[in-house]
Amino acid sequence: MQNKPIKTIFVCEFITSGGLNDSDLPSGLLAQGLGMRDALLHDLSDLPYEVITTVDVRVTLPTDCHTCHLVDADDDVWGVWEEIVGSVDAVWLVAPETGGDLSKLTALALAYNKCILGCGLTAVNTCSSKLATYALLQQADVNTMATYQYDLWPRTEGVAWLAKPDDGAGCEETVVFDSALLLEQWLLKKNHTKTHVIQPYLQGAAGSIACVMNKGASYLLSCNKQLIKKENNELSYKGCLVNGMQQYWIEFAALANQVAQLLPDLRGYVGIDVIVGDGGGGEVVVVEINPRVTTSYMALKEATGYNPAELLMKTLTQQGYEWPTIQHHEVMVEFAHA
Repeated sequence: MQNKPIKTIFVCEFITSGGLNDSDLPSGLLAQGLGMRDALLHDLSDLPYEVITTVDVRVTLPTDCHTCHLVDADDDVWGVWEEIVGSVDAVWLVAPETGGDLSKLTALALAYNKCILGCGLTAVNTCSSKLATYALLQQADVNTMATYQYDLWPRTEGVAWLAKPDDGAGCEETVVFDSALLLEQWLLKKNHTKTHVIQPYLQGAAGSIACVMNKGASYLLSCNKQLIKKENNELSYKGCLVNGMQQYWIEFAALANQVAQLLPDLRGYVGIDVIVGDGGGGEVVVVEINPRVTTSYMALKEATGYNPAELLMKTLTQQGYEWPTIQHHEVMVEFAHA
């Protein structure tokens, strides 16, 4: 990774930047991608960098960007991205773990020896797999959710079970059944016995931690309540109340630091999904780690009173940067049609 001063940054939000230029755009993920892209570009526009992005021709152009390259259905988008990566000083990648997209973009930036304003390849590859993440957390005695492959799943009845893609992002293709038999029937019908992992469906409050990590340390940005809807056995993500779980700030901060020490190249913005269990103890259980910007980013400037992109850039580039005392305002992020 290069050490020269950063002057130009390529922001690549996979969906809006043309990652699906030859297929249909999923409305729910597009809304989330647009929200994250526009917030990130707006925050970077206040900083002394030249910012470049690519835009799928079907998507609204951003207002806060120095250079936008349009991508249409006939373009080789990976070729376009490679040319831009080769020309800039740093890249900020926002992509789903699905299909290895985030991993492939990270490897591209590494091949050109560019500064990645985010996680390294080891962290991306580990956190892109629910099974690999579970193995890492379990080995480190971090309180996490049992995660099974289909062949090793105990199929206990009387327990609600959840299934989701091993490399999934958000709530895509995530289902819950009160019966192991019903879940097994669904997995077989959908031919998902090889693609999905299975977890017990824990009762409690779904939350997320937004933080900046660097060199084994974590700096908390917000403690969020996730808005997840269950309908017809399917889970869908509707948004989050940023700082809606700030009463767990101390517990979440300690947990984030514990996670930061597990993978040295967890770097930049990292999201950690958790469940806070029902009952007086409020046990915090890690569900998964997102090695990239999440939708809570959209409200962080208002929630913290600081430009989160500036906090991240200074943390990653200034040795000994002292993290300021941020505010803990509650801000809603909603996706009505997600």
